[in-house]
Amino acid sequence: MKLTMRKALFIWITLVFVLSACQSSTSEYDPAADKASSQELKKMQTEDQGQTLTLNHTATSDTKQGAPAAKGYKIQTRLTDFQLLSASAGLAWGVTRNELRIYVTQDSGDTWDNVSPAQTVTFSEPPTYGKDIFFLNQNNGWVIRNASGVGETLILHTTDGGQNWNFATLNDEATVLGIYFIDSSNGWVMTSLDSSKDSEDIQEKALYTTTDGGNTWKKIMQNTGVFVTEGSTAQAIPQVGKLVGMSFRDRNNGFVTLEQHGTPHLYITSDGGKTWKTGPDFDKNKKLPACHSLTTGKPQFFGDSKTAGWMNIGCVKDNQTSYNGYFTHDAGKTWNFAPFALQAQTGVNQSMGPTFLNDKIGWSVVNGVVYRTGNQGKTWKALPVNNTLQNTLSKYPELVKLQFFSADVGWLLVAKNEERRSLLMQTTDGGKTWHVL
Repeated sequence: MKLTMRKALFIWITLVFVLSACQSSTSEYDPAADKASSQELKKMQTEDQGQTLTLNHTATSDTKQGAPAAKGYKIQTRLTDFQLLSASAGLAWGVTRNELRIYVTQDSGDTWDNVSPAQTVTFSEPPTYGKDIFFLNQNNGWVIRNASGVGETLILHTTDGGQNWNFATLNDEATVLGIYFIDSSNGWVMTSLDSSKDSEDIQEKALYTTTDGGNTWKKIMQNTGVFVTEGSTAQAIPQVGKLVGMSFRDRNNGFVTLEQHGTPHLYITSDGGKTWKTGPDFDKNKKLPACHSLTTGKPQFFGDSKTAGWMNIGCVKDNQTSYNGYFTHDAGKTWNFAPFALQAQTGVNQSMGPTFLNDKIGWSVVNGVVYRTGNQGKTWKALPVNNTLQNTLSKYPELVKLQFFSADVGWLLVAKNEERRSLLMQTTDGGKTWHVL
């Protein structure tokens, strides 16, 4: 593994000697080589599973130590998130016993490669896409390991699809809230100190930027209080409000959504994140019904489009959430409200909103039925009931993530979190039929 900084080398050596002591086996362990008690072995065999992956080869601990690399062998693992990179390529990952496991497929899930970072870099929680993991394409990706009392915040970067990982540090022990890159060089990371003791809606925010792919970072915005105070940046993103999402259209223009006391707010920058101004007031939209609270997602631009994008808006009332959308065609200068004629989400899937491929075509899964729209949510067509999907949802009722890369290809991650199990599914006909990857 190559390292790019002398400081990173020191951290790496420290991690090897300090963190390796608390490194445990993964779910893909060999019981014959494990010295744990029989009770612990049984626990390891039943937790963090569900998904069966066929791996092309092994790089570290997928087989018993010292065994030759295998081809086409199967493992059981639990996946907590994924990201489609093309119609046939995608990433999926999870954390098992503090070890981050990242797998990539180039053949629509038939086989996978293990592209995980060093086992000595432990993770207390699985990374979430856009929060502490981000892949620009199949080669360039970043993973953040927050300090969490074990040292400095590490930023891991690969330029060869995970075969090698470089290590850099962020001189900030605060928690990373979001990460976004527009190309292999230019990116942003937002952090926050833990201010929950004062209010659940308080986050002391700072924004860092890099122009060298994440090797070095520069703080360009900070707000140490609700109001502008000494040491903070004028026109900064306010401390009040939890970060929902962050995205940038280019080196200058970016967007942040916050939830402040149950109301979403949009903030916009035109100077690369140094200063921010407020966007439209979503709660003043008279077309929205009376809601107990509102939720939103991060602004997303479609494919290579620099002007067309959208974000969802959820109306929470009586333990259910009705979703609508805001769409832009002028790079975020204006946002047009689009009401969705869609059933409300309830129960464990209340926070699962629709996903859109472009400004017209979108999908949603409600009560186990897949719905598709071709007119920006004005009407939704229920697709034929698919037995494989229905049977899977009866065992894995929690919808984790839905993403489409094209009008035909989409992935759906479902879970049964109380048993620490998940399954990744795929459609190749626009959501009509599904199969487990």
